Amino acid sequence: MMQHPRIILLGLPGSGKGTQGALIAQTYGVPTFSSGEYFRNLRREGKLPAEVAAKINAGGLVSDEDVNIIVVESFLSTQEAQAGFVLDGYPRTVAQAAFLDEYLTKQNLSLTAAVYVDLQVETAFRRISGRRICPSDGSVYNVYYSQPEREGFCSLCGAPLIQREDDREESVRTRMSTYEAMTKTLTVYYGDQGKLITVDGASAPDVVFARIQKALDDPA
Repeated sequence: MMQHPRIILLGLPGSGKGTQGALIAQTYGVPTFSSGEYFRNLRREGKLPAEVAAKINAGGLVSDEDVNIIVVESFLSTQEAQAGFVLDGYPRTVAQAAFLDEYLTKQNLSLTAAVYVDLQVETAFRRISGRRICPSDGSVYNVYYSQPEREGFCSLCGAPLIQREDDREESVRTRMSTYEAMTKTLTVYYGDQGKLITVDGASAPDVVFARIQKALDDPA
């Protein structure tokens, strides 16, 4: 088995890359870091750097430089990340990818692989926009794939199900368009380096992971 891999995950929201990241981290004994989740937590807790919060509140995008600094200071520079990691949601641009390469090179390290969980846009859209969550016990349902016993209510506790704002159709369509464009440029970037592993995200999670593990442990 490969020791201490350094992996980044690519894929649309709903592709299942978060699930695969957790499986990779558990199997290979490395920490995982979701930049999107980290930024959401910082914003919810009011802990974003003032200049970054100001940009977001003004409707702007966080710059590559700001993202790079936050990811390095909050995760990459920590002791737990030195022996390997799984990055989910970072890098999102080629500029960020180039920065990550340079950062690792300065430490005489290199990225092991970029795992691209490939999934058709419409399938990913249904996985996200169809999601319904129980606010009481956290159970997750989907109006297309795994409906509750009674429509609109949790099968376990009976509480009314909710749909997160980020999961509403208009929001999901916008996110999908943005991520699709970003993902394509990054797959080319890592493909040119010979580090891209592409797996079909439409398969069952254990099947997807088995393919990832085979590609990592037995590279062609």
